[in-house]
Amino acid sequence: MIHFPKNFLWGAAASAPQTEGAAAVDGKSPSTWDKWFELEPSRFYDGVGPSDTSNTYYQYREDVANMKAMNLNSYRTSIAWTRLLPDGKTLNQTAVKFYRAYFQEMLDQGIEPIINLFHFDMPWWLMEKGGWEARESVDHFAFYAKTAFEQFGDLVKKWATFNEPLVHIECGYYGDAHWPQVRDFKRAIQVGYHTLLAHAKAVAEFRKLALPDGEICIILNLSPVYPKSQEAADREAAEWADLLYIRSFLDCVVYGQFPEKLTSLFKEHH
Repeated sequence: MIHFPKNFLWGAAASAPQTEGAAAVDGKSPSTWDKWFELEPSRFYDGVGPSDTSNTYYQYREDVANMKAMNLNSYRTSIAWTRLLPDGKTLNQTAVKFYRAYFQEMLDQGIEPIINLFHFDMPWWLMEKGGWEARESVDHFAFYAKTAFEQFGDLVKKWATFNEPLVHIECGYYGDAHWPQVRDFKRAIQVGYHTLLAHAKAVAEFRKLALPDGEICIILNLSPVYPKSQEAADREAAEWADLLYIRSFLDCVVYGQFPEKLTSLFKEHH
C-alpha cells in the first residue's frame, strides 16, 4: 500500500488570465491577451476573449466551494499584474480587496493558496516599451513582486515568480502562439535573460521581507531530452536541446550561473 505524506498537497492549477474574466473593470488595464483579442479576435477560439473566461472575479466563492467538493487542499493560481498595478506604479485597492477575499476564502475552506506572479500576461503598457526585451521590465517586475508580497504575504505562504517561462519565450519569439508573434532567436534569448533577472530580483525582494513560513520558487517545464539514436550527430543535438530547453533556466536558478557551453554558443552566433 502506497501512503502519501501526511501534509501532501492535492491540488490543481490555473491562472488569472484563464479564469478571472472582468478584463476591463474596476481599474484593470489591458494585458497582451486583452489587446491581442481586440486586434485579432479571429485568433481566439470561437471569438471568445479574455472577458469571457470562467468569471472567477465574480464567482470565486463558488469556485472555492468546487475545490472543496473535489477534496483539494491546495490550489495554484496567479495574480494579474494589470489588475494589482494597472499602470505599474499605482496600487489598485479594489484589486487588493478581491485577492484578499479570494485567498481568505480558500484558507477558510482548508485550501492552501499557491500564488504565481506571472502567467504569460504581460501588461500592455510595458509591452509597448518592449516587454521582456526591455531591461526596465526587470525592475518593474521586482516592484510588482514586492507589492504582492506586502499586500498578501500574511495570507499566502507559497509563492512562484514565473509559470513555465520557456513558454512565453518559445511561443512569442520563435512562434506565433503568444504575442508579439515574432520569430527572432536573438530577441528570444534577450527575453529569457531578462526573465531570469526578473526572477532573481523578485526572490531578492521576498528575502528582504522575511515573511514567516514563506517559500518561493519558479515553475519550470522540464522535459527530459533523449537522442534519437547513438549516432554522434544525434547525441550532439540532444546535448544542445538539453542546454537550450532545460539547463538554460535550471542551472541558472540552482547554481547561479549559465552553462559555459551555452554562453559560448550564443557568443559564437552573436
